[in-house]
Amino acid sequence: MRFKFAIVGSLASIAVMAPAQAMDPACQALMQSQTNMAARPVHIFMTETRTWSKPLSKAAAGMNMGGTKKSEEISTGNALYVKHGARWIDMQTSFAGMMKLGDPNDPDTKKALEAKQCKALPDEAVSGQAAAVYQEHNPSGIDTKIWISKSTHLPLKSEITNKASGPALTSFTVSTYDYDGVRAPVGAISMKQMMDERQR
Repeated sequence: MRFKFAIVGSLASIAVMAPAQAMDPACQALMQSQTNMAARPVHIFMTETRTWSKPLSKAAAGMNMGGTKKSEEISTGNALYVKHGARWIDMQTSFAGMMKLGDPNDPDTKKALEAKQCKALPDEAVSGQAAAVYQEHNPSGIDTKIWISKSTHLPLKSEITNKASGPALTSFTVSTYDYDGVRAPVGAISMKQMMDERQR
């Protein structure tokens, strides 16, 4: 189900937030901004473009798995909702809850965190706000560029290039973050309700 991939996009770096001692110091500012976001109501707008290798592109198009698609997420701080088509799905979790799932002392987790490489880029403005810009490289094949507000220390925009699937698929996701007047969507249903509807 495609809405699960949307969550991966916006949480690519916050599954485990406790910093490893050997982590690239430039990564810590990026991760702290995402920790800040997890506790704040936020409406995230995403545009994902999937590019398949030539042998797979026709089949992917036939299954509606290629091209450009838009999606949204709303976090109230205590609950997370993902828009799937015209419906909002209550994921029955929160960004903060998802952050607690990882064990920072797990050897594989430590190794993954320490392998990340980050660098600060020249400052830019996003919607009139001054922003610090960071680039993160994950050896798994995920590169993230993120704009962080200098006044609120919250993410304003991110660009994620995902080549973790190898040469068969590249996805490019642009996300923008809105923190003003965020409320839970009206009429959200649970994943179970959505699956029950599909089976009818």
